[in-house]
Amino acid sequence: MLFPTFYLPWLGQGMSIALVAVVHVLISHGFAIGVVSIIVLLEHLALRRGDAELEGLAQNMLKPVVIIVTAVGAVTGAGIWFTVSVLAPGGIGYMLRVFFWPWFIEWMAFTLEVLVLLPYYFLWERMRAKQAGLHVALGWSYVAVAFASAFLISGILGFMLTPDGWVQNQRLVSAFFNPTFWPQLALRFLGGLAMGGLWSLAFVLFSRRIGADLRQRVMRLLGGWVLINGALCALAVWIYLGRIPQTYATHKIFAVLTSHLSQDAWLLWLGNILAALCIAAVALAAWLRWRRVALALIIPALILTAGLVSEFERAREFVRGPYLMPGYMYANQIPLAQSDYLDKHGFLAGAAWYQPQPPGLAPRAPAGHALFMANCGVCHTIGGLNDIRDRLKGRTQPSVTVMVRRTKQMVPFMPSFSGTPAEALTMAAYLYELSGERRSLEAVPPISRKGVGHE
Repeated sequence: MLFPTFYLPWLGQGMSIALVAVVHVLISHGFAIGVVSIIVLLEHLALRRGDAELEGLAQNMLKPVVIIVTAVGAVTGAGIWFTVSVLAPGGIGYMLRVFFWPWFIEWMAFTLEVLVLLPYYFLWERMRAKQAGLHVALGWSYVAVAFASAFLISGILGFMLTPDGWVQNQRLVSAFFNPTFWPQLALRFLGGLAMGGLWSLAFVLFSRRIGADLRQRVMRLLGGWVLINGALCALAVWIYLGRIPQTYATHKIFAVLTSHLSQDAWLLWLGNILAALCIAAVALAAWLRWRRVALALIIPALILTAGLVSEFERAREFVRGPYLMPGYMYANQIPLAQSDYLDKHGFLAGAAWYQPQPPGLAPRAPAGHALFMANCGVCHTIGGLNDIRDRLKGRTQPSVTVMVRRTKQMVPFMPSFSGTPAEALTMAAYLYELSGERRSLEAVPPISRKGVGHE
């Protein structure tokens, strides 16, 4: 089934999904996993040492975290499903067929996270006197459920890059425990712990309610926490990159820097090195109890951490081009097997939502625009980010036609055009019109539903 496509001005489909996803990852990993784990650890240490100050700090940190996780985290989590369901219905539909049970269990795990986190917060005062140990156990159970949620989602996301033998055997076990599953699980969980350490450190550094002695003790703890988990996360990233097929690894520079800066690969390495040094420096300053140095570096470290998360998510999405699921589905949500059928019988013939002549539009615009959105709209916009018109500057109409007909051969990380040769000419004429040459519309007669699929 060919689903309708929606055009989002300026941002486009891919960037709209990515923005919601990155914000959700920062919260679900940095706060829901990282900060809550630190809070439970602080309460655990406070109970063992009989340290009322440390327990009070843990309780004070919990309130804003609960608000962020249950409000912003939940909204962005639902937002991911909303955006992908609207902008990538074909892809999410096939993913649900493969991972119905893991995703269903992950939704249950998320619900359980909330059902544990809220009592952990609201019953803190009531359980402190006689059930302090049980309250700590409740906190650690939340951490376990959060890890289970990361476990489930890592298998699903890893499959999108390295489906391994699933394409041949169609087995869930092959799909879930794919080659990048374990390193991705490690880097997501350890990265979440490291991010949580940075957010907690920012709270401790800027809070005026914390005594000098307590601040010094917690700074040392959090500095060591970030150093250890950050180093282990970097190791997991290195292993993860080693599991990616070499074909996709070569796309990494282009995926992050885009075509404008892809020839300056040193910018990527310089940025990553500076980010790692800044995070290590603030963690070391905290461990050494140098508050002024840590204060100066904590905000840049948090910004650079958000950049690293965005870089990883973008690279994970783009390096597998031209596929959404390698060997099975193109990035534009067209299955490889269906693409051959569309090449013979036509794309628009099976698009029930396509109107050959909507009111108020030029005869060629509906067909060309529909074909453009179906084949290219997942990455390109018209007048926005990754503007298709920038790719058309200086091109003749024959060159645009060749580019449409030979997309995958010319640009390996772009999907092949799906549609008949006549539809390829229609889209090429539409694209050439976008570059400003209206006379191109006269080169090809308008396509109607009756003529779709025939030469």
